[in-house]
Amino acid sequence: MSEDNNLKEYSRRQPFILPGQTRNIALVNYTGCGLPAYAIALLSGVCFLQLQPDLSTPVWTSSELLLFLPLCFYLFFRNSTQRFVISFFIGYFWALLFGHMYLYHQLPNDWEGKDVIVQGFISDLPELGEKSVRFNFEVTDYRPVSGGDRVMSAHLPSRIRLSWYYSNKIVHSGDKWQFVVRLKKNHGMQNPGGFDYETWLYQKGIHAGGYIRKNEQNKRLSASKLSIDHYRQVLSGHIEKVSDSRFHGILQALTLGHKALITPQQWQVLRNTGTSHLMAISGLHIGLVSGMVFFAVRRFTPAFMISYISSPQLAAIFSLFAAFIYAMLAGFSVPTQRAFVMLLVFMSAILFMKPAFSLNTLSVSVIAVLLFSPLAVLSAGFWLSYLAVLIIFVVSYGRIYSKRAGIGRWFRTVRLQWLIALGMLPISLLLFNQGSVISPLANMLVIPVIALLVVPLALLASVISVLSVDISLWLFSQASQLISLIWFVLEWFSGFELSSWGIAEVSLINSLSGLIGLVLLLMPKGFPMRLSGLVLLVPMLFQARQTPDQGEFWMTVLDVGQGLSVLVQTKNQTLLYDAGAKYSEHFDLGQRVVLPYLQYRGVTSLDAFVISHSDNDHAGGAQSILNNMPVSQLYAEPGIVNSRDNSGGRFSSCVAGDNWVWSGVNFLILHPTQEMSGINTGKPAYVKTNNRSCVIKIWNASNSVLLTGDIERRVESELLKRNASKLASDVLVVPHHGSNTSSSRAWLDVVRPTLAIVSAGYRNRFNHPTQKVLQRYHQLGSRVMNTANEGAIHMQFKPELMQQLTKIRGRRKVSAHYWNHGLR
Repeated sequence: MSEDNNLKEYSRRQPFILPGQTRNIALVNYTGCGLPAYAIALLSGVCFLQLQPDLSTPVWTSSELLLFLPLCFYLFFRNSTQRFVISFFIGYFWALLFGHMYLYHQLPNDWEGKDVIVQGFISDLPELGEKSVRFNFEVTDYRPVSGGDRVMSAHLPSRIRLSWYYSNKIVHSGDKWQFVVRLKKNHGMQNPGGFDYETWLYQKGIHAGGYIRKNEQNKRLSASKLSIDHYRQVLSGHIEKVSDSRFHGILQALTLGHKALITPQQWQVLRNTGTSHLMAISGLHIGLVSGMVFFAVRRFTPAFMISYISSPQLAAIFSLFAAFIYAMLAGFSVPTQRAFVMLLVFMSAILFMKPAFSLNTLSVSVIAVLLFSPLAVLSAGFWLSYLAVLIIFVVSYGRIYSKRAGIGRWFRTVRLQWLIALGMLPISLLLFNQGSVISPLANMLVIPVIALLVVPLALLASVISVLSVDISLWLFSQASQLISLIWFVLEWFSGFELSSWGIAEVSLINSLSGLIGLVLLLMPKGFPMRLSGLVLLVPMLFQARQTPDQGEFWMTVLDVGQGLSVLVQTKNQTLLYDAGAKYSEHFDLGQRVVLPYLQYRGVTSLDAFVISHSDNDHAGGAQSILNNMPVSQLYAEPGIVNSRDNSGGRFSSCVAGDNWVWSGVNFLILHPTQEMSGINTGKPAYVKTNNRSCVIKIWNASNSVLLTGDIERRVESELLKRNASKLASDVLVVPHHGSNTSSSRAWLDVVRPTLAIVSAGYRNRFNHPTQKVLQRYHQLGSRVMNTANEGAIHMQFKPELMQQLTKIRGRRKVSAHYWNHGLR
């Protein structure tokens, strides 16, 4: 019998077949294409629903859907000719049911900003900040603050996210508390290329947010010492006792799935090396843990047990148990749930003596995950996990390797790792606007250490902590030392200039074209039209970056909450005005909002960076910009940042009269003067930092913009005396976020903006913009747009004379989804 026939006979007898064993004979051992087609149809239906801006078009209530869905399932099994179409509708209506259930629990409008007493349990691990602690809270009761019976309403939020500021009380996961809280609807910053907080809350099933009021009625009702949440809290405390504090966050992420303590600098290293996925307990970690247990049990199964159950089946049971324990330690988060369901399907195939790695099994896994939670498609991890498996399938398809062929196991592993990284590049560019060129090598070196040493040590420490805290701490310390070794390697890789490849926004069509092209290129030799994949790659790799024309400029007022950040682009130059606030060492808006948007727009360097004044809500994120982006010219007051940190660029203060022209667009600094800024005397004329704000006017042949920072009435009056003829502008970024201290009537009569843009936080504690200020703008006939309502506001100013302000887009309404907080 030939070697090929031997392999086929071996694959037929084996219930579990790895790509490295029989080289794919089992991978194509499926009949028909029914299951893959149904999985694709179901997935398409789910995705189609998630793209809808609202759920008002289909008139379906939850009760009607509960009646209609069984009918769809009945038709699926009775009508064999239309199953593909029926699968699409099952996916659509199943996702629609989940959407209605979430919206049913949203906070009512009249509950926003009102105090209420809530009772319930703290879920997941609390996130400790410098001035606050944040945690998820499972609500069991609502009560009025004034006293009285509980509020009986099934549609009130059942899970909320709370912040507790300046509290000296310690909260633990699993404890039952009573709080006086002030709630608000889920609302996050909306910026292209940035983190979508509202989508994240939706995936977590969190219906509202708020903060805890200072009140004597705040009290712990009971402590939990038997729950898994309490055990996770104890383990978190053990990890924080490890001597090397640099890697507490990474160790908590690998053990408990808690990533709040990973620093922005560490995240940057992980992104540059393509190893960010290692910090999420999902498919990779669950698969590694279960895989180690599987092979260990299969290898050492006692001979007497084989007569009752095969070693692969016994190994599948133990690996599922180990994966379940690991998932519990991770708090059964959404990614962990998805990974466990995927593993459950694959191990079930082994238990029922079916090929564990086939298109049918993969399709069943997709169907199971979507039926468990259709929200999985909103997670990047869902697409990355299944794409990696699909690439393994494609790469292995039709290829039979043996030792006689001279291709060793290590070579095949290295080759597979490179091909997976290459195949995942299109979707990485689509989701993150960057891909790591050095990712395959970094992963090959780091994954074995994480999988074979760090994670087993952390799990062993978690189990032993029940018996001995000292031994547990020693094991955690060894794991931390291993992390320090691989971190040295990652930092070295991250230092390469080309370690991370970032490009401007990639369209969905170009990304899909690139993905199909790579799949074709990865197919074995002789596959029809294999080389045509090179043509399909071209649109993604060489997508032209959109830039303004000569004499045109674009301006984006980013949504940075209660703060300010404005990006101005001309044909060949870019100016950034302010960078938002810094809230802690782990969170600043320069890192979280501004830099991702610059990357989304394809900006790799700044020709000018203006820090209007030293207040945190304008200058807090500046250091992150300077640490990550070359800056040619920095304008800032002395002392706000170190002039050596601006990548070798020039450093100077804003001085009235300075002007320049970029690609036919004019820039003029109007305030402060040299005397007012105190450059020569060292004593600024204004005590209040707001009045030292740098005021800049930008204009082309048709339109003008005025950037004002936080100036108040005093500076407005002085500008009217010195530069009244230069103040009139079509667009005004409203001074001081719409405070009563600014936007005087005399000032507005001269500026007379057609459009006034307010950069303010949603329901901020200053009540910006105030009603008095808004009334002045409305009386003037100005249109007012607020980033709190609109998200990031993007404008394009054409050079044609008498060009009207028509191309204005607010991010919140352009890319709305039904779960987003819609403000009209």
